Amino acid sequence: MFQPYWLVLAAALVTLDLGTTVSAQEQLDGEARDRCQQRLDRVLLNKRLVAKITFPASNLGVDLHIDGTWDQRVITRTIKDNGVGIEIGEPATITTVVLKAKHLELHLNGGGFGTWGDYMSTTEKQREQRKGANGKVPGGSRINLRFDRPVTEADVDNLARLAAYLEPLVDASSLKQEIARRDLSPHDRDAAERGQITVGMDKKTVFAILGEPKTKTVDVSGEDPIEKWQYELKDLKNQVITFRQGKVTKVVVF
Repeated sequence: MFQPYWLVLAAALVTLDLGTTVSAQEQLDGEARDRCQQRLDRVLLNKRLVAKITFPASNLGVDLHIDGTWDQRVITRTIKDNGVGIEIGEPATITTVVLKAKHLELHLNGGGFGTWGDYMSTTEKQREQRKGANGKVPGGSRINLRFDRPVTEADVDNLARLAAYLEPLVDASSLKQEIARRDLSPHDRDAAERGQITVGMDKKTVFAILGEPKTKTVDVSGEDPIEKWQYELKDLKNQVITFRQGKVTKVVVF
């Protein structure tokens, strides 16, 4: 029903949160809410995630709690009633972000069928006809990230933690790459704009520039382990980046 690794991580983060009482001043209202909504839009909109589970084709989406849990039985029933919105392994773009009092709505590929306008404009027969042979329905789905307490400005500011919360349901590598890019030095930021990797860069910088590699290998036969990351480039070439002691020692394109 959930990914144990991310459950442990998220649960640890929640333990920290529960140790702090959310004061009236910390609860979002007025200008603070507008500021947080703008920040979420700037960071999350149009980010491409990859589904780790099958999402229902419904605006009910999936309720994901920040301890890493969700109810698979509810998802199964919703899929039976509404069809599949996003398949496992399918890319999903964040098309809308809605900041609510105690949760975030992340609309994926449209946010899922089921709004008032959808029902008013289609008949039951038409809704059934929308399903393909495999039950796939256009319109996407959504994630309801539930904090079970008021969302604070600190929650919105901690982008790395938000990415960790989402990991049970989606591969959030693109979001983590965006976060890593924000921490780059001006020099490395220029290199990132060019997609250029140079000797001496560390792994975090390479990830910020190129994202997750297609493959990673580690040779531990020597005194210092040698790690290689391989990327597929747009011109059908490959790039292999070699690390020793966490720093780039060689870049080969072939």
